[in-house]
Formats: sequence, structure tokens, C-alpha cells
Amino acid sequence: MVHLGAAQQPQSVVESSLYERAAQLSRQFGVEIRIAEQCGLDYSHYDTDPLTDPVYIRSALDILEETLSLYPEGFFRQLPYGTMESIRIELVGGLTVKDDIDTHPDSAGGFAQTMDGYYLMVLDGFLLRPQTLYHEFSHIIDGRLEWDSYIREGALYSEDAWQALQPEGFRYARSYTEIPGELLPFMESGYFITEYSLTYPTEDRATLMEAAMCNFTWDFEPGSGTRAKLQYYADCIRDCFDTEGWPETTLWEQVLEY
Repeated sequence: MVHLGAAQQPQSVVESSLYERAAQLSRQFGVEIRIAEQCGLDYSHYDTDPLTDPVYIRSALDILEETLSLYPEGFFRQLPYGTMESIRIELVGGLTVKDDIDTHPDSAGGFAQTMDGYYLMVLDGFLLRPQTLYHEFSHIIDGRLEWDSYIREGALYSEDAWQALQPEGFRYARSYTEIPGELLPFMESGYFITEYSLTYPTEDRATLMEAAMCNFTWDFEPGSGTRAKLQYYADCIRDCFDTEGWPETTLWEQVLEY
């Protein structure tokens, strides 16, 4: 059984009120938030240190609360899928790619990956911004959509359908470190938010979600490729999730009304 909100450990290194608040937010949103020495710290691709400065922990928890509140009620309880029973968020003190890893950016504000029985999201508490959360939660949404498409006949989402929404002749770089020069002109096509969008379809969707949640309406002009792709992504989310009790227009859908 998954217990949301880890109890204060005997070796606690920060004040008890911070553990208590992390536990309260865990219960409120249906995720498991870990701080200080509760974090695993031994990650496959990144080196880090525990975050023990109470000012930064408090600020990170504030950002988490404000950001998670922007999603529909109960949204995060629907994100786990298959054998993934929970979502764990760990607040750490910096993320730097390990010396022997050349497939990831040198540093990151956060990352998300599937673990044994849970989905792990690790966030740099020094740099945490709402945009990082929008981006990383998009990766978990992607996993939920893909799983749903495997088990449910008639699911709207598919990678083939996503590829069909790209400009003619475009293929993703499939690399975080090298974007072929022939892909760069596609940045002027109206289909992509940033060069990072060219790396993988998952990053394309994550950058779209970031821009939409930030209400960057200029990134979604009527008739643009970005608008068509966001509309499809939003439709897939509604097709996959139980939307009872959701607002008529979610925050990420608001830019589609302009």
C-alpha cells in the first residue's frame, strides 16, 4: 500500500513544520512529496545534493501548492497507470548530469522517469518554477495516454496521429545533444515553440503544455501548427481521463479560445 506523505524520520535535518507541510500537500493532491533526507538522491543520470535550506524548501512547497491547484480537482490521482501506483516528487539541491552520460542536457530544473511501482519526479528546489512542473507533468500525462492507447480500443491518442500533425518532411532529432541543421528551418514553420521541441515528441508536447499553461496566446495563433497540435493533445487528455467535475475549459485549453 502507498502511504502519501512520508512521516518525519529520526534523522530529520530540517524543521518539523516543513515535513508536516509536505505531508499535508501530499494528502491534498494525491502525490507523495519528499524533502531533505527523505529524497533518494542516487539517480541514474543526474548528481545532486539534499536541499536543506528552509527558505528554499518553503518556497518550493509554495510553488508546488500554487501550481498543483491549477489542475482539475483529482487530476493527479488519475495519473498513475498500469503497475505505477503513485507519483513521488523529490525536492533536491541542484541537478547536474553525470560525467559518463552524454544523452541528457548538462543541467536541468527537473526530470521525470518511471520507477518500480511509482513515477519519480525530481525537482531542483533552487530553480523551481511553475513552468518546470507543467513540463514534467506533461511527461507523466504522455505515459498515461500511451498506456491507455494500448489497453482501450478506440483511444484517440497515437504517435502516428501525432506525427501526422507535423509539417511535411519533419522528423524529430531523437537526441538531446545534437539537432541536425536541416531541422532548424522548421522553427519558422509555426509548428514548434522552441528548438527543444525538435528533440522528441514528448518534449514537443511538454513545451506546448508549458506555453499553454502560461497562457502564451501568441504561441497558438489561429491556423498555426502549434494550435492544431495543442488541440489534439487536449482532446486526447479529455478522451483518456474521467473529466467529471472538470471545468468546461481547463487552464491549458484557454489559449485555444482566442
